[in-house]
Amino acid sequence: MSTRSKTVRPERSKSSIVKKSRAIDGGATSRAVIVFLHRDARWPPHAISLCSQTGKLGWNLFRGAGRMGRYHRGNLTPQDLLLPEGKLIRTTRGGPNALKQLLLDLKKYSFSGYVRSVRTASGRRAEGIVLLRGGNPEASLYQRDEAQDRGRSALKKVWQDSYDEACVLELHARIDMDGLVREHADAVLERPAKVVKKAKIPQAMERTDIEKQIRAWRTRGYDVTSVEASLQADTAVLTASVVAMREGIKKAEAVAEILAGLDITGFESRAASLRERLRDPLGHPDIDTEVESLRDAIESLRQIEARRQVEVARERDSQERTRQVLELVMRQQQALRPGATLSTREEFAKALEEAPPARDEATNLVQSFTFESLVVGESNRFAHGAAVAVAKQPAKSYNPLLVTSGPGLGKTHLLHAIGNYIASHSKDAKVLYMTCEAFGSGLAAAKEQGSLAPYRERIRGVDCFLLDDIQFLSGMPELHEELFYTFNDLHDAEKQIVLASDRPPKAIPNLDERLVSRFESGLVAGLEPPELPMRIAILERRARDAKVSIDSDVLAYIANLVQDNVRELGGAFNRVVAFSSMMGRPINEEVAREVLSGARADGRSETVPEPTTEPRVERERTPSSGSGELTPGRSYLIEEERPAEAFRLFAQFLGGGGSGLVITRTNPKRVRQGHDLPAERVLWL
Repeated sequence: MSTRSKTVRPERSKSSIVKKSRAIDGGATSRAVIVFLHRDARWPPHAISLCSQTGKLGWNLFRGAGRMGRYHRGNLTPQDLLLPEGKLIRTTRGGPNALKQLLLDLKKYSFSGYVRSVRTASGRRAEGIVLLRGGNPEASLYQRDEAQDRGRSALKKVWQDSYDEACVLELHARIDMDGLVREHADAVLERPAKVVKKAKIPQAMERTDIEKQIRAWRTRGYDVTSVEASLQADTAVLTASVVAMREGIKKAEAVAEILAGLDITGFESRAASLRERLRDPLGHPDIDTEVESLRDAIESLRQIEARRQVEVARERDSQERTRQVLELVMRQQQALRPGATLSTREEFAKALEEAPPARDEATNLVQSFTFESLVVGESNRFAHGAAVAVAKQPAKSYNPLLVTSGPGLGKTHLLHAIGNYIASHSKDAKVLYMTCEAFGSGLAAAKEQGSLAPYRERIRGVDCFLLDDIQFLSGMPELHEELFYTFNDLHDAEKQIVLASDRPPKAIPNLDERLVSRFESGLVAGLEPPELPMRIAILERRARDAKVSIDSDVLAYIANLVQDNVRELGGAFNRVVAFSSMMGRPINEEVAREVLSGARADGRSETVPEPTTEPRVERERTPSSGSGELTPGRSYLIEEERPAEAFRLFAQFLGGGGSGLVITRTNPKRVRQGHDLPAERVLWL
């Protein structure tokens, strides 16, 4: 079908940008919706499908819609299946018991929502959905390439995918369960027929017993106001109120049990708030969602802290390598020029230093951090695109824009690039960049000097406010209130806000929930470690800036040594250039290897593993049927519709005295019937 689309008006939402378009096909006009996803910040927005009705997110792909040229990159939202996202409250990795444990936890407090699985293997992407009502699976859908499954077969495949540690499991809440089940009745899980029993009708209770029960609940700390309000009502209404309270307390106890099992270090105030809400079981029906969100934040913090420890170790290692390079320089100078004055640590440090970037005093912007000086690759293309959109249309594209990533991947550069673009293209625009620490110290100084009003006016009077390192708000609770009102004033005045953090807001310990919701209300764009071509491009840019000539092989060698931190990559480059400058030696791979391998204090070279390169898959030729020989210790890739040739070759190999094991999805009986393979050699997967 030939389709042309003309954008009418963009609409913003938390999880997607929906553009209304008019599709024209053979003169017939229909309304269509193109969904551009941006949850995975590694990739630029891209259309994934068309719906038949404006604003309706149905599961057209599961209903037999044909291929629409979808191009999967990154981790798409449930709208990849055109499923309303609801509220994403938890993300975890797969594993042997990952889905089982998740479902057991959800059943404890009768959770309603859905679990989504996303798994990519051998370049093929599979996605599954398990709808839960009251903690029990009610419907399931699954799609891999063009193949679609519904019901129990879909659930089985979701379960199989969940065993892979590379599988991502997401938990979503606050969706229209009844509407989804009605629309996709063929996905409902069939249950064994049961003997229909007469429904139990709550027996009327004596008021004295009810009053006794209320006193017991009050003694345990529960808010029983809603039940007490029904004491003067008729018996049926009062009984129903008591039954509802019992169910609510049962759920609250299950939630409290799970909450007690969490390590809430760093999230004490948030956990205390949840415990307080548990006192009113009927007033907070979404308490289970909040606990799962807390669990996800705790897990995110644990992973971030683990990465931080790795970064600290790397920083120590970088300092040690710098010391080793200095010692290497001194030894070689002494060997080449005995008696000559040796380089000092200060001289070497000066050779390593880069000129401090020039800052604009009024805006605090580093003038060299622009979009033109940023190397763009697949790992930062989406965040770069979002930043450019914000810079060109402040407060109209994404507001706020939050950039997240680990250290050394370019968050700060993007913030400065946005500010520099706005300042250079609009002379009247007021732009201000601050770190979270500077925001706090400035606020404290203003309070001490009695100049709080001018300080607030300076920040709240700008057209674009750029705040870096908001993760440090966890240790600055006194800033939360001030930043909350600052954010509101700027946002209400339609001023652009750009934030940067090394973690999602929900993973910042003890961050005010009002700030969490506001920080996540716009677009969250993540940066990933650069891929090899991008790392080489970064080094080429640094070589041009340093006016040094370095062969591409040397740059590739350095790029392979440092794979996930641009700052460390620059440090490795600087050490090589400094060594070359001080020793007067040309930069080649031998020099790079010598410098970046380090040197022992005793003068012996320290050997390090060769740098890893991008994985390259070598395919073995399929053994010819003429020779039919398999060589022990080698791998073979045989591409065929059914594994007939593979079984034949393996059976022949066993017949020749070899040994091995078949692991297959094919029924072992069928394998043994067609090939001479002993039963104990076939493992049915």
